[in-house]
Amino acid sequence: MLPAINSIKRKSLNSFLRILLPLSLIVFTAACENTQQQSQQSDKKPFDLPDSLSSHRIDFVLKLRDTLGNRYWEGFNKKPVEGTFVYYNGDYSEIFFPDSITRVRLKNLDYYSEDYALATRIDTIPYHFEVMISLDPVDSNMVYYNHPVQRFLSVEETGKYIPSVRSTEMWTTMVMHEMFHHYQYNTPELIKYVREEIAELPFDSRHMKQICEEDPQFLAMVQYENQLLLCALEEPGQQEKYRILENYLKARERRLDRYSEAHPHLKKVEDYYVLQEGSARYMEFLTMKTMYELQNANLYTTKADPGFKNFEEFREFDLSMPDFRYLKFAGSNSYHYAIGFNLMRVLDQLGVDYKQRLLSQPQRSLSERLENKLDSFHKN
Repeated sequence: MLPAINSIKRKSLNSFLRILLPLSLIVFTAACENTQQQSQQSDKKPFDLPDSLSSHRIDFVLKLRDTLGNRYWEGFNKKPVEGTFVYYNGDYSEIFFPDSITRVRLKNLDYYSEDYALATRIDTIPYHFEVMISLDPVDSNMVYYNHPVQRFLSVEETGKYIPSVRSTEMWTTMVMHEMFHHYQYNTPELIKYVREEIAELPFDSRHMKQICEEDPQFLAMVQYENQLLLCALEEPGQQEKYRILENYLKARERRLDRYSEAHPHLKKVEDYYVLQEGSARYMEFLTMKTMYELQNANLYTTKADPGFKNFEEFREFDLSMPDFRYLKFAGSNSYHYAIGFNLMRVLDQLGVDYKQRLLSQPQRSLSERLENKLDSFHKN
């Protein structure tokens, strides 16, 4: 039976959580990177969370997000948090940062504070690791209707489904991927574009996957395009790099022309998912890169999370290593992740300033931004 949190003292709740979850303390100490970062942190109100393993893991993620926002993506850490997190943990769902919509739509929550509530597991779905949002009025009573909610399993439960997740650190890369989706959906221009231009189309990422699985030629063409991007990333010479990238754009255009009659919405939908999933994978990559940098710089110290491995998996970090190679690989069910991720790395290499407008101009594809850069190069 779930204890009534409102009727027990905070001390008693802490005792309960220590039984439910092994008590762990993660001490995070970071050298401030600049005065602006110090000011941003001082403006954020501390969250009132239980002294529990799950809370410390969420705190770890949020502090790492601050580092990513300050180093790599301005605005990613502007808000204290993007919205509600549901942390599935055994028979319980821990609700972090319940906002006004969550409070109305999720029933039978026992509140510890305005920042945390506990409930019996709110659904019977065994695996969760997503940002859930629905624009369909049929879901109007659901907590995720017109309201993105981040949902994920504990480190321990995630590892049962994904054996490669052996640590809090690797789990954190997945959380950050989804947190960036949360950030995307909180961008007014992007959600407006999705609602008006993408959601009503009779074609989505499932159809992209279906084409890949049913038509080996389509997948081969996609993988050739991805290989061109990888070759361009490795090419040291500017002229040759630009020639390879022009070949990429031509190969992409040939594929889309070939399949446009059978799938007239392919280009528009693919462009959107390449941007959406590519940028989330890019943030996943930056999370790994940051943990590599942090463990070498000794900026953070930690204690006593049984899932925390002291950044052991990130002692070395290179995309050619087996544990990280998936990031750049274009598979049948995830080619848009890799294409988008590799396109963003190309734009970075070329010095294109795109990040602050990427989500507010979702109608402009990553390939279009690359094409504009190549046109500019030839004009000069």
